[in-house]
Amino acid sequence: MPSATATATATTTVAAPAPAPDGDAASVEEQVIKWRDACEPFIVIRQEIDLEVDFQNKSIKGTSTIHLFLNHDKIDEVLFDARQCNIDLDNVTVDGVRTRATYSDPYGALDAPDHWQIGATQHHVMKKRMQHLTPLERPDVPIVKRVPHLLGCVPADGSLVVSLNPPEEFKAEPRRKLVIKTSRVEKDPLQEEQGGIKISIPFTSKNIRDGLQFVGVDNMDMKYPHVYTRHSIEPGTAACIFPCIDDPGSRHPWRISIKFPKTLGDAFPEPPPAQNTELAPLNSNRKRKADEPPPSPSGRHLTLSEEDKMLDITVICSGNYAGEQVDPNDGSKKIMTFECQSSCAQHISFAIGPFETVNLWHEFRTEEADEKLGANAAKIYAYCLPGRVEEVLHTCHPIVTAADYFAPEFGKYPFESYKVVFVEDLVPDTVAATSMSLCSTRLLYPEDIIDPEIEITRKLVHALACQYFGVHIVPNERSDIWLAVGIPWFMTDLFMRTICGNNWYRFHLKTLSDKLVETDVNRPSLHALGKHLHIGDFELDFMSLKAPLVLFILDQRMSKIPGSTGIVRVISNMVSNANIRNTDPEATTISTAEFQKSCEKKTAYRPEEFWKQWVYGAGCPRFNIRQRFNKKNLNVDIIIEQTQGVNEVKGINKEDFWREYQEDLNHVYAGQVPRVFTGPITIRIHEADGTPYEHYQVITDKEKGGMPFSIAYNTKYKRLKRTKKAQASAANASNIDKQVPQEDDVVYFNMFGDVLGTPKDAADWGLQDWDDDVQREMDQESYEWIRFDCNFEWLCETITDMRGYMYLAQLQQDRDVVAHQDAMLYFKRGRRHGVAATIETRTVMDRRYYHGIRTMAIEDLPKQATEELNYIGLAQLIMCYRSFFCKKTVSKTGQAQFSPEVNDFQDKAQYNVQCAIPGAIARTRKNGRCSRDGRAFLMELLLFNNNNGNEFSDEFFIAKLLEALTTSLIPENYDGKETLVDSLDMENEDDREFRAFVDKTIEQIETYRRMDEYTFTYQNLWTRTAMDCKMRLMKARVIRVSPLEFVQYLQDDNSDLVRIKAFDCLIELNMLSKTPIMKLLLSYMTTDTSPYVRDRLFKIFCRGIAAVAFGENKSFQPEPERVLAVDESGLIIDGGDAEISQRQREAARTEDIIKAIAALKDELKGKTELQTAIWSAFNSSVIGLREKTQLLEICAAMFEPEDSLLITMDYPKVWRCTRTPDVPRAKNWVAPIVRNPGKSLMMKFYSENRTKPRVTREIEEPPAPTATAGPPPATDSRPEAPKPETTKKIKISSRPSFGGSFNGSPGAASPGPSSLPPAPSRKNSISISATPRPAAPAAPTAPAAQAASPAPLPDSIAVRPFARVSTPLPGTPPPSALPKPSSQHLNGTAKAAEKKPKVPKKRKSDDVEGTNNNERPKKVAKTSGNGVRPGANGRPSKVVTAPFISWNKLPERVRRTLKEPKPSQSDSIHATPKRPGNLSGTTVVTSGSARPSSPASASGLQTPGTATSTGRTELPKARKPLPGGNVSTPAPAAPVPEPKTAPQKVIKLKLKKSSSSTPSRPSPQ
Repeated sequence: MPSATATATATTTVAAPAPAPDGDAASVEEQVIKWRDACEPFIVIRQEIDLEVDFQNKSIKGTSTIHLFLNHDKIDEVLFDARQCNIDLDNVTVDGVRTRATYSDPYGALDAPDHWQIGATQHHVMKKRMQHLTPLERPDVPIVKRVPHLLGCVPADGSLVVSLNPPEEFKAEPRRKLVIKTSRVEKDPLQEEQGGIKISIPFTSKNIRDGLQFVGVDNMDMKYPHVYTRHSIEPGTAACIFPCIDDPGSRHPWRISIKFPKTLGDAFPEPPPAQNTELAPLNSNRKRKADEPPPSPSGRHLTLSEEDKMLDITVICSGNYAGEQVDPNDGSKKIMTFECQSSCAQHISFAIGPFETVNLWHEFRTEEADEKLGANAAKIYAYCLPGRVEEVLHTCHPIVTAADYFAPEFGKYPFESYKVVFVEDLVPDTVAATSMSLCSTRLLYPEDIIDPEIEITRKLVHALACQYFGVHIVPNERSDIWLAVGIPWFMTDLFMRTICGNNWYRFHLKTLSDKLVETDVNRPSLHALGKHLHIGDFELDFMSLKAPLVLFILDQRMSKIPGSTGIVRVISNMVSNANIRNTDPEATTISTAEFQKSCEKKTAYRPEEFWKQWVYGAGCPRFNIRQRFNKKNLNVDIIIEQTQGVNEVKGINKEDFWREYQEDLNHVYAGQVPRVFTGPITIRIHEADGTPYEHYQVITDKEKGGMPFSIAYNTKYKRLKRTKKAQASAANASNIDKQVPQEDDVVYFNMFGDVLGTPKDAADWGLQDWDDDVQREMDQESYEWIRFDCNFEWLCETITDMRGYMYLAQLQQDRDVVAHQDAMLYFKRGRRHGVAATIETRTVMDRRYYHGIRTMAIEDLPKQATEELNYIGLAQLIMCYRSFFCKKTVSKTGQAQFSPEVNDFQDKAQYNVQCAIPGAIARTRKNGRCSRDGRAFLMELLLFNNNNGNEFSDEFFIAKLLEALTTSLIPENYDGKETLVDSLDMENEDDREFRAFVDKTIEQIETYRRMDEYTFTYQNLWTRTAMDCKMRLMKARVIRVSPLEFVQYLQDDNSDLVRIKAFDCLIELNMLSKTPIMKLLLSYMTTDTSPYVRDRLFKIFCRGIAAVAFGENKSFQPEPERVLAVDESGLIIDGGDAEISQRQREAARTEDIIKAIAALKDELKGKTELQTAIWSAFNSSVIGLREKTQLLEICAAMFEPEDSLLITMDYPKVWRCTRTPDVPRAKNWVAPIVRNPGKSLMMKFYSENRTKPRVTREIEEPPAPTATAGPPPATDSRPEAPKPETTKKIKISSRPSFGGSFNGSPGAASPGPSSLPPAPSRKNSISISATPRPAAPAAPTAPAAQAASPAPLPDSIAVRPFARVSTPLPGTPPPSALPKPSSQHLNGTAKAAEKKPKVPKKRKSDDVEGTNNNERPKKVAKTSGNGVRPGANGRPSKVVTAPFISWNKLPERVRRTLKEPKPSQSDSIHATPKRPGNLSGTTVVTSGSARPSSPASASGLQTPGTATSTGRTELPKARKPLPGGNVSTPAPAAPVPEPKTAPQKVIKLKLKKSSSSTPSRPSPQ
């Protein structure tokens, strides 16, 4: 929701609020209904957490007790968030009574099921499975609207559902309703625990992926053991630690109790002696020695030294310390309790480990300052691992100073104390939580290191500022996050101005402004960016860049208005209100609309257009300014054109590839760039008399072609300034001693860049001045220079048509460092010129300039080292360095020699200049290479470097010298087939010298690399620099590529930064195409115990993939041979249409992310090894939700999705039983005493896998062709064999069966051996047994022509098994007019009496006509058998039949039908379900329908047109021929469609033994 809807008054003041999700026309009631649908109808008023941490098993357990109020009394269940937890559902209680609860772990979706055979090309399947964990957009309910509208809270998942009503005592008790009291004097109902419901949830977490980070507890991890919480912007991470409501808008009091071991020895008890190994004492930065044995690979048994075992473990937690006690059940553990007044689950943090405490406010705050601050003085503590206290004292000194600055400037610190905890393996540098900050140990540096101090200090101060905004005062909606991000950085920069100076402050903001103008192209607005911060840290980095700059220019515009105080007082009022009303959501939240309203109260400036363009709009203005002096009107005419959004095509580099892809994938659209940015601008004109005149103008959007300004000119005599300057120059030339006062010294003595002004200096340094034509042009100018936006009110790019001498005057005479920076940017864009080299040299030599301006001049001087200028830039750079940092000695021969002086880094401005010059010298080129003099000078600086007596370290300076030497070896362009070193001509003197210099440089690089192995530079700086230098030389093909140079640093014992740098070098060398390197990178990326290492390796992997997408890595696909076209005259045509098109496609890769992704998929097509490796990395059990999501998204960019999924299913398990054989008893065996003696039976049960289907598939025969009826088939005249007496088992089934009738009496002898196989066994068969009886005589066989098929009844019994017919029966000639029977193998060889298959249901696929008989097995109804007979597959087959005697229980119509005479039939028939309208002679039997019997079950086949008892005309039926019999094929007739009948229930009949002597009759089917 846009912040404009926060209050009714603010809605009218916003010029262009973001559209509401449901449209601007949506009413307030509709919006409230939408919010209510996203909320749960209860409010959490308090939460208590009891945790117990197990270091050895990396697990936690405890109880989460949540007190809540219900918004109404009709709530039956409540939802909570829980991830990767095991909830004890049986012990979840509501007000102390156990209740029902259900829980489904959302993190179960991170892993594919075991029966899924899934790969990288099925990435979309897993992404859909995990979609509920990473929704594209979550509900955004304003915090200030929740209490008035009783909206409740918004769970992230709601995976834990707790019922409130199951117990009877809860049903009778009415639910309490939350009543919001309007009076502030009355007691807040949210603090009343007596009126709420208390829910206790016991839980355990063992396999922890997110939320907690255990360090130093794994094997080969030599850091001190500790654990801390992990945090993210997206809700859900807190739920990985304990069950809660993971909602940033749900803020309430907390009580956290943590149980933990007292010491490291208690955390890691001694293992058994067999597993005990000796390890050296732990140290967070040391490596294992060569003679030390590795840690024990079995389990997490860390062997500690006696000193380490005694280290006390402590807890640092959010909130205030409430007390501690020893665990009453275990004396080796203790419990610490903390209480927090108001916080959300996202800001609850703790760290547990052997931390040492440093009292910063006591160390660095004087008694006078403490008394002056009084109650506003914040108590600040720092915690670090053993051995790093000195680094903490040096690094954290500015935090106390910043707290003392923030208290009177912005307001009192909102919490009782502030805690800074330095931990290992933290992904971001700092993480802000309630009353504490987690900081990475990478920020710690010793006192002799000075290079990173400003940037690290800025990060630590920003962590303190986040306690004001971001933790205590939170954004009302996601669209308001830009304020919570921008205000802390704005506060931080204001403090940094007090310790670094105003020049640093303005130069820093100008540098960030130029970076923003370059970056803010096709990016969303600040207001819209808040909803997309979860995509990646690049979105937060962009917001951190733009938001404070927008607040800065807003402060500049507000402060310019008389009587205005700027936004500093606005921020101060907000902090004061939040400290007073710390539980009021309106006071502790910030929204864009309310902030705009507060700004309008403090100033007369009405920033409607400002919010529209800079907050709700995107982009930055680009000014193209033209100016001229109007002699007629004595005015200065200025025209300002804005060119933003016009042909702004920004290429995609490897660093931005992942961001561009993520924004395209998550539908992050570019914001609307205003056509014209409007607002006030200050133009300062320095006229000829030297007086600056400021003119306040307003840029509007009324003019289309550009905004014209006409500014009055004030100086009457424009040549006055020139005359004074000429007189001053003559006076300086005649009197070199400047201590003698001159008339114009007041004006010109303090002018910047007036060094090296004598003719001797000009001759020695090769300085030049403007020529006569330019001098005459300068004399004609009416003003010195024009300064646009001199008050720094715009974030813009300004390009003017002013001449170079005007920028020189601005550089030398303006006091503002921003003006100097603009002038240097002009010379940087300009062409090579001797005067420009002179200006830049004088800028470097003038120490009054800010060191950043001098560094800019140094970086541009290599451009002036060209042959046209006689390589003057190189000479001037060397002379600058010698003048400052070398000692001049004159030999006896009069030759001057310069040797480097001893390092002295006390002057940090000079130190920055000293570090910048060697790199600039290395970039100079002569004939494509760095000159011999330049390379020799750099080598001399490295060889004669002397740091004795210097209190600061020279590690960074040496690293810069090594980088400069490497740069000097890289040529401009080299396209040879072999390396540059191998192509050198040893007979050439220059080549021999260059080869010797290359060898000497590599030797120096190796020397410092080896020195780092025992000197331990800051963060292994020399080792990382050596690897970077070698990588650059290999990439430039100066030396041969040797991957082993970097692979040797990939061992786990090395520092994390070293391993990251080694992988970075390998990827830069296009080693991603090498399968071993690719697999190794993916393995480390997903299995390393450090989340920081995994995060950095993933970014390196993305850069490698980007190189493939942009075509930089051609090793994946060989480049085709280039074919040149030749015309008739023999002219070679290079660059034809095909080549131009190819180049356009290659260029489109780096401009359009969609085309880049398409090219990437084409490059990686068919790379199965890469697919296997990346999917193996995805299946890692170490990585969490975000990392798995990133891997799925990178798979989507690399591979086309395949809509297929192979599933592996386990065989079902069935139980069988056998009778236990009688065991011979011993002689002394005594029978047990049984009170009720009777029969006993010992059974043995066992399980086995069922490998064959329980139900066979119904296969239908294809329709027979239409033909005339043929003669009936011949009857089998073979003698019948006597039927053996067997026990009949009949399965009682409720499913419908196919109708049919037996031939004759069940006791009749079988006509012969049957070739049909037995029915397959079935798992769940319920059988009844009947004792055998004597066989009855066979029923007489009626002639086939006289028998008519009776109408079957719906009540029938299915007593026949089914089997698949595999191959044609042996000895059976194929019928001439019928299709061939199925050729599938017979299914099963089990006895038919043991298990009989269930009649399968009719499937939809059975109605489809097919031509492949092999895929459609037939149903075979077996009527009789001879016990054991050969089957079609050669195996013995048993068919057991039993007589049916319960004829008196059959309906009358069934008995009447059965009494009709029937002809004899063969041993087996085919009862194949009929396909409607297709098969002739087959009938589909439905449940409960009238089932006409098959003609095969009658005594013979009917002739065409024979009427049955049902009134239908029966057609001839095809029958499977008997084995060895001569069967005549009847002519098939046209199929007759069978009318469909409604399905009815089948009546099941139970068979019992009959005592009557009634002869058995055939059983109807």
